[in-house]
Amino acid sequence: MRLPKLSIRLPSLPLPFFKRRGSKAVSADDDIEDPLAEDASGDLDGSDDLSPPEDADESGTPTEKHPERWKRLAGTIAVGLLSVLLLGGTGGLIGWLLVNAEHTAAERAMDQPQITVPILAEGERAPANSSDGSLDAEMAKEGGDDAMAKGSMAAAIESADGVHLAPVDPTLLEIKDDAKLPIIGIDGRQPWSTYARPFDHDDTRPRIALILTNLGMAKGETEVSITELPGAITLSFSPYSANLETWVDRARRAGHEVMIDLPLEPLDFPRDDPGPQTLLTSLSTVDNLNRLEWILGRTPGYVGVTTWMGSQFTTVEDALMPVLEGLKERGLMFVDSRGSSRSIATELASSIQLPRAFNNRFIDSVPSIAAIDRALADLEVTARQNRFAVGIAQPYPVTLDRLARWGPALDAKGIALAPVSAIADRQRLR
Repeated sequence: MRLPKLSIRLPSLPLPFFKRRGSKAVSADDDIEDPLAEDASGDLDGSDDLSPPEDADESGTPTEKHPERWKRLAGTIAVGLLSVLLLGGTGGLIGWLLVNAEHTAAERAMDQPQITVPILAEGERAPANSSDGSLDAEMAKEGGDDAMAKGSMAAAIESADGVHLAPVDPTLLEIKDDAKLPIIGIDGRQPWSTYARPFDHDDTRPRIALILTNLGMAKGETEVSITELPGAITLSFSPYSANLETWVDRARRAGHEVMIDLPLEPLDFPRDDPGPQTLLTSLSTVDNLNRLEWILGRTPGYVGVTTWMGSQFTTVEDALMPVLEGLKERGLMFVDSRGSSRSIATELASSIQLPRAFNNRFIDSVPSIAAIDRALADLEVTARQNRFAVGIAQPYPVTLDRLARWGPALDAKGIALAPVSAIADRQRLR
């Protein structure tokens, strides 16, 4: 049933406060059209489209598009971008801390002052020590002659295992200004084999060489390394040590084979800086060779060099090859610490027949008892599998304690603790 059409008209009311569009006031005589009034056709049925216009709000009230909407949208986008940047920066910082935590902890441990005080047994006589200023270099400065200083040193430091190294040979030295540079003798003798610690090369047991680096900077740790560790452990000294020649002489008299740290450019240089004489890929070949001569001329009696850092330098053939050739011309040995897995130093050394060895395991990347013991156990496994292995450590107090216990126990395990010269050219290349 269809209802009849109705036409409803509301009476006009005076509304003085109401304004038409365009801000024109409505008078009492004006008609106000009811929004529900019939349209032009007079129809008011369910077919009419009563949906609000596009510019109306939910209540159907017309609204004007305003610039504030775009301002709010731009503000929201800016806040979002800022949040992403803050979260990304925080995540990057946390990632950096996780990656560098071990390295930072190791550096802090090295910087922290340490002292080791031996406890004497009842009736035991205290040995001479250098903490009261009686080092040989200091004795010489205070008026003692060289003979007295060396005699005192020989009496204080003796090889615990009865192994003695060859004395420094003047015919294997080139005196250049104040530097004592190693050279190959006219008879063909080379410093690396002349100053090597004696070793039975007929020994068929697996061999492990352990190199302690960065010595000579901390007096207490250096003293313990020389006097308390097995003589077969190789000691590598920093070229920046103030008493380098004295320390090297003491170490050799105690039966230790000696090397010198060779500071090379790391990937994150200069954040990690191996020192003022660091060899850099940005320097000319002449400048790098001059720095090499400074390092090699600091003291005589060592068998070769161990790379100190170098994760960048050892990956650049043009920079590295002249240095390796310089070492070969002076009759030295080269040990690649492999600060980077991309190092090509060992392969280049082999290509020019430079006596070489490479590091298999950093022992104290984490300077804790458990981590050091695990690393030493891994090194033993490597030696059994490959017959030869090299480990590198630093003179942290905890490292010195673990090495002093570990070294003497190797014989019972069927493994020989060897100087690094006894592993020259023995390790298989990758």
